Amino acid sequence: MDPISRRTFSASVATGIVTATTAAAKTTVEAPVGPMVGHVSSNQAMLWYRPSEVGTYSLTVRDTSGALVAQVKSQAIADNDRCVTWEISDLEPTTRYRYEIQSQGKTIVGGDDYIFKTAPPDDSKSKICLAFGSCAKSVPLPLWTQMADRGAEGLVLLGDTPYIDSTVLQVARQKHRQFLSIPELSRFMRQRPVWGTWDDHDFGRNDSDGNLPGKENTRQAFVEYRANKAYGEKGQGVYTKFRQGPVEVFLLDTRWFARTEPSPVDAEKQTLLGQRQWDWLLNSLQESTAPFKLIASGMIWDNKRNSESDDWMTYVHERTALFDFLGKNKISGVVLIGGDIHCSRLLRYKTEKQVGYPIHQFIVSPIHNSTIPALNVPHPDLIKGAAIPNVWLRLEVDSSVTPATLHAEWVQMNGRKMWDLKLTQQQLTST
Repeated sequence: MDPISRRTFSASVATGIVTATTAAAKTTVEAPVGPMVGHVSSNQAMLWYRPSEVGTYSLTVRDTSGALVAQVKSQAIADNDRCVTWEISDLEPTTRYRYEIQSQGKTIVGGDDYIFKTAPPDDSKSKICLAFGSCAKSVPLPLWTQMADRGAEGLVLLGDTPYIDSTVLQVARQKHRQFLSIPELSRFMRQRPVWGTWDDHDFGRNDSDGNLPGKENTRQAFVEYRANKAYGEKGQGVYTKFRQGPVEVFLLDTRWFARTEPSPVDAEKQTLLGQRQWDWLLNSLQESTAPFKLIASGMIWDNKRNSESDDWMTYVHERTALFDFLGKNKISGVVLIGGDIHCSRLLRYKTEKQVGYPIHQFIVSPIHNSTIPALNVPHPDLIKGAAIPNVWLRLEVDSSVTPATLHAEWVQMNGRKMWDLKLTQQQLTST
C-alpha cells in the first residue's frame, strides 16, 4: 500500500482542524463546516456551507422523484471566510427536497441525510413545531438531538450562541466555526432550518451596547455564519423575521442600536431598538396575518435585578410604547420570548386593559449546564421559574384546529420535569 493509501484522519470540534498524516509528510487543513439549512419559507430556501478551500461550489436540488429543481454555483472566497450561501426560489410549499454540493465535478456533500422541507403556505390550516434556545457552549451535547427527536422542524437561536467575547474578526469567525461543528447540531442543521439573533456575548462583550468598538467585526462574522433572510437594514443590526404557517417570529437586535441615539418614543431617553428597527417592528406587526406572533430577543423583557442593565426594564419606555401600540391597533396573538439569564421562566403580565389580553413571556436559558439561581427573582407576574441546566423551548403551533393553539413546553435534556402552557388564539385576542 502506498503512503497516501495509509493516510489517517483525526477531527476536532474545538479547532475545526483535520490533520492528515502520511509516511512522507504531515499537513494541516481546515475541516469543512456544514452544510446548514438557513431561512426556509413556503417557496424559498437558503443553504449554507463553508468548504475547506476557496473555489467554485455548486448546489444541486432535486425533488423526491429525482427531478432536477435547481442548480446554482457560488464562489467561496477569502474575503468572507469562504462562507457560501445559496438561495433557491420557486419551490413548492410543504415539500421535501434533496440537495448535493459539488466541487470540480465531484460530489462532496450528498446522501439520504441531506434534505430540507419547505414551510406550509402562510394562511393554510397547518401545524408547525419550532425549538428555541439560548446560551450554548461549543461542546457536544445530546440536547440538539433531542430537539429533532421531539419533532422540532426548525431552530431559533436567541443569542450567546456561541460565546465569543471579542470583537476581533478572526476570533469571531473561529468561534462560529467551532459552534457549527458540534456534531449533534451539525446533524440537526443539515436537514432543518436555523435562524438566529445575538445577545451580548456573541455581539462582543458582556452587558455591551451599541457603543462597543469593533461591533462591525462581529456583525460581519454573524452575517457570514448565518443564513437569515435579512440582517437588519442598510448594513445596520441583525434583526429579521420569518413566517412558518400559523406563526411569525420577529427576531430583534437588542445590542447594535442600544444607547446610540434618542429613543423613538421619548427623545429625553436612550433607545434600545433604534428608530429604524422600531419602525420595522411596528410595521411588521401591523402587516402580519399570523394567528401567533412571537417577538423574541436575547435579553429578557423585565428586570434582571442585578448590577447589569441589559434588560427591557432599563428601556421600559419602549416596552410600554410597544404594549400601547398592540392595544391601540388590536394586534392579537403576541407572545414575548427571552433568554440570557441562565434561568427559565414563565410570566403572565396583567396587560388586559393596555393590550386587550395578557401578554406572556417565555424565558429559556441555558442550553449549557451553568445556571444562575440568583436571577430567578420574585415577580408579581411570575407563574413558573427555575434555574435548570440544559433547557430548550418546544413550541407547537396548530391552526388546523379552531381556535388555533400554541403549546409551549420547557424541555430539560435529561428528562427533569419542568412545565408547559397551552394557549388559544382566542385567549390572545383583544376583547
